[in-house]
Amino acid sequence: MHPLTSLVCAGLLLSPSLSVRAEVTPVSHQGPLGLEIQTEVESRYGHDSNLLWQRDSGQAIDSDFVGISPEFRMVGERGLDRYQFSYLGGYRRYGSSHADDYADHQFQFDGSWRFSLRNAFKLMYQYRLGHEARGEGLTEGFMLQGDEKAGGDATFGWFNIAEPLRFKRSEVGGRYSYGAPDARGKLELALSHKELGYLDKHLYLHDFERYMAEQEWQENTAIVELFDQVSHVSRFRYTLQTNLRRYPVNPRKDSDEFFLITGVMSQLTGKTRIDANIGGIYKRFVNDPQAESFKGLNWDLRLEWQPLDYSKLALLSSRTIRDPGGDGGYVSSQLYGAEWQHHWSPGVATTLSYHDIRDDYHQSVVCGNDNRHRQDDIHRWGMGISYDIRPSVNLGLHYQQADSGSSFAGQPIDIGGNCYGRALGYDKQQLSLSLKVAI
Repeated sequence: MHPLTSLVCAGLLLSPSLSVRAEVTPVSHQGPLGLEIQTEVESRYGHDSNLLWQRDSGQAIDSDFVGISPEFRMVGERGLDRYQFSYLGGYRRYGSSHADDYADHQFQFDGSWRFSLRNAFKLMYQYRLGHEARGEGLTEGFMLQGDEKAGGDATFGWFNIAEPLRFKRSEVGGRYSYGAPDARGKLELALSHKELGYLDKHLYLHDFERYMAEQEWQENTAIVELFDQVSHVSRFRYTLQTNLRRYPVNPRKDSDEFFLITGVMSQLTGKTRIDANIGGIYKRFVNDPQAESFKGLNWDLRLEWQPLDYSKLALLSSRTIRDPGGDGGYVSSQLYGAEWQHHWSPGVATTLSYHDIRDDYHQSVVCGNDNRHRQDDIHRWGMGISYDIRPSVNLGLHYQQADSGSSFAGQPIDIGGNCYGRALGYDKQQLSLSLKVAI
């Protein structure tokens, strides 16, 4: 048994794909020009049982890891105007597989201006340098070992994928608001532009370079929203939204999305709160006659019940439509879950969570006569213990577990006109100890 496994009995369980971050009270320092500066650092040590998300336990790599996540914020205010620049880093090193080490960076600027009682504007720009772990995203179902040949198995070695895939993602957006801060009604108009691109594509072999380029996209979004604050505990939101996503190298994946959404946020009773968004969506593929369009409902529901000041239970459900990592078409993803948080004392809290996810793939690009539909079932469990040593220092213990199964576990993938077999599904556990400090 690995030494860290003995910590499970005291540990916590959260989904591997979720970002488990402790919260501390920021410590502010006065900088030049009256700027307020806040710095936080989180260090983490742990163990991952299946680093490359492999279905075959015989190919799974287990490894200890150490990571650090610095966060820096610089805030300025002038009257009612506010400006913030922030940086968030993520650095991790694996003891058994240095090839999978990574360093992520995210830079963001937020500015808000109020020109009069009823007119305000917000601007946001974000630039991120991130990674996709081997076995996730574009390399989902790829194997560590297999039949390495054209039309054989999709292996990391055949395509020379020796480290995580690196990407850059940027977003810029503006939002105009008409309405006084304390008015019942408010109208908002928003525009944004997003881009995703992969780095170092020239390092990869056997058409994987072009395959990566085909997944790069640009998206323009327009939003019109009307808010109705019917009382101090209830607010309604009505939204019209359109997303126009374009793939410059692979126009067959181009799509248009149109949303009509109604949202409500309300304190139903002294102990019960609901945050719900329900809407219709129409998604069409403008250049692919084989792709299925989608008409249906999307939702995002969260019901919180707090019977005691120190204990909270949340029930969640959502349905979203997204583009698959590689093939054309869309994925309909439904989630149902529950989360519980209990404070045993002002500084000690535990968390429990369970999420059940079903991803239905409706694909337009398949190999030969393969089925265009695939269903993946994902189960995630989480537990956590958090101890505030002081308001600015938090110690946490985290245990996370997830498993995934597919109705078409061997579904091949088309890369460069060749069909490569995959092994979809995984079983993964992760245990970690974290320390977060506000400096």
